[in-house]
Amino acid sequence: MVKRIAIATGVFMAIGAGASLAEDKKNGAADDAAFEFTHVSCTGAENEIRIIVDGVVRPQGRVTADLFPNKEDGFLRGRGRIEQVSFAAKTPQTKFCMRAPESGQFAIAVYHDENANGDFDKNGIGLPAEPWGISNNPKIRFGPPSVDKALFDVTPENGAKITISLN
Repeated sequence: MVKRIAIATGVFMAIGAGASLAEDKKNGAADDAAFEFTHVSCTGAENEIRIIVDGVVRPQGRVTADLFPNKEDGFLRGRGRIEQVSFAAKTPQTKFCMRAPESGQFAIAVYHDENANGDFDKNGIGLPAEPWGISNNPKIRFGPPSVDKALFDVTPENGAKITISLN
């Protein structure tokens, strides 16, 4: 399972943050109307996180999301994950929900498992071979971002609404 989101030091080496986006979208925010969607995973439960994964190019495979607590230790590693969901990829956006176990600050990492093999594939030098993204869409330089760059607030009543752009 650690292979699933092995977005760790060295994996991001020399990868840019992708195309520039409008400032609000870049920070994971979007207008509320965009989050008025239906999906089997969306139940309106407490601490529900409504997620839009933007930039899905191929409608094949699965989009997988991992939820991480506000802890640097284990961030972007399978052992640090507290929840994982995976749904069929849809273009140009894949929309779904997941639930945080409580209110507070969390981070999410997603990847588009284009070949649906259950792994986050990497190329020969360890760089991602499949599209990926992190909540708040932080700029990536020569290593993975710290957890505080990816944190967002989840409240019991309103949950959270985030947009993650694939790189």
